[in-house]
Amino acid sequence: MNEIEPPGTYRPQFRFRWRSLVWMLNRFPRLKVVLADRVRHILRRVFEPGMVTTERVIEYPFVFQNLEGTNGLLLDIGGGSSGLAIALASRGFQVVEFDVYPYPYRHPNLLAARGDAMHLPFATGSFGVALAISVIEHIGLGHYGDPLAKHGDLMAVTEITRVLKPGGRTLITVPFGLARIDDFQRVYDPSSLGGLLAPLTIVRVEYAWSKLGLWTPCTETEAVTVDWSGPDRAVAMVVAISPPR
Repeated sequence: MNEIEPPGTYRPQFRFRWRSLVWMLNRFPRLKVVLADRVRHILRRVFEPGMVTTERVIEYPFVFQNLEGTNGLLLDIGGGSSGLAIALASRGFQVVEFDVYPYPYRHPNLLAARGDAMHLPFATGSFGVALAISVIEHIGLGHYGDPLAKHGDLMAVTEITRVLKPGGRTLITVPFGLARIDDFQRVYDPSSLGGLLAPLTIVRVEYAWSKLGLWTPCTETEAVTVDWSGPDRAVAMVVAISPPR
């Protein structure tokens, strides 16, 4: 059974083959307790308590807190490996999930489509809300099999702006800190984030950072100091609207 939550957020994740071992140990309850206690002891020595969390624990609440008043179709870009779209559909939103990969879940309120986020196959003004949660930073780098494009992130934001209704809302989250780029993702600083969001009208930007894996809200001044080449992480969470045409 696939879990809705991303690995390491809401509950422990383990593959099916390990469940078989657990079921076998059910026949030896005392041994199972002893082994479980030893494993917990080892994990506490190896990992800091917060290291098993990802930025999803703060990004997903950010999304739900900013969907009030949503009308019409909601576009979720790049969520092919997450449970956000199915969670939104289950709460009554009419969702279009768009990704380079097929979406694994089905729901009457959800339509899944595949393609290139730099060239969205939707008419201008089709959506009231568009989401891009931890995806823009990857677009155009080819890591996920998408086409290569130096400014693929800006092209995607421009497309999001186009498919939104005038005044339509978009929620975007990206890595934030000391600017850098590699073959996996971009990390934005205030200047590059401003350039990325130029096609939109910014309503609000929130920041959060992770120290030893424990995510908490922070200021821009704090977030911009984070060096993604080390263990710490920070994200910018943007609420913006499509300007009048």
